[in-house]
Amino acid sequence: MAKERPVNAPKRTRLSPDARRDQILDVAKSLVVAHGLQLFSIKKLAVEAEVSEPLLFHYFSSRTALLQQLLSREFTRLITGLNVSLDGADTLDAVLRVYVSMNYDQCVEESVINLLLSEPDIAEAVEDEVSENRELREKMLISTIAGNLNVSKKKAAMLALMASSASLSAARFAHKYGIDRDDSVEATINFVKAGFEAHRTC
Repeated sequence: MAKERPVNAPKRTRLSPDARRDQILDVAKSLVVAHGLQLFSIKKLAVEAEVSEPLLFHYFSSRTALLQQLLSREFTRLITGLNVSLDGADTLDAVLRVYVSMNYDQCVEESVINLLLSEPDIAEAVEDEVSENRELREKMLISTIAGNLNVSKKKAAMLALMASSASLSAARFAHKYGIDRDDSVEATINFVKAGFEAHRTC
């Protein structure tokens, strides 16, 4: 005899394949951030996502494939957000704010992107995209610095490298010692701008 469903039991929502895939990736992201890659397993994911293991393997051929898709999705979202922000940045100050803010936000040790990129077999899923986007961002930043400060591209590249190093170091320090995000970003921008101004030519 079939077991009757309780009258007040909530109906289980049937998700579209794309929505189900995203839901599984969302849960995987939470697990990786909370427990790290070493403790992440398909069995634990199935329990937390409230789906069967066979269903997981219907969407993802393996644990590595699942984590590669998670990295690809998160990296695409990061780059899309960065590009949207840069599209609205029409001054050197605005461009600096975008990059310094991104460095701060991505510097969190528990960032899922950082965790996934630490594993070579997972990172290879976005290897070409990472390289391509880094090159494009570097060219854009160098051109902006060169045009704004009236310096050569070579000098602008050196200044960009120094600014990036300062920004990343400041972000790590701020996270380590609990410095407020806005205070850290503002202090870093002011520091970098002062360095830039010292190299401005008329």
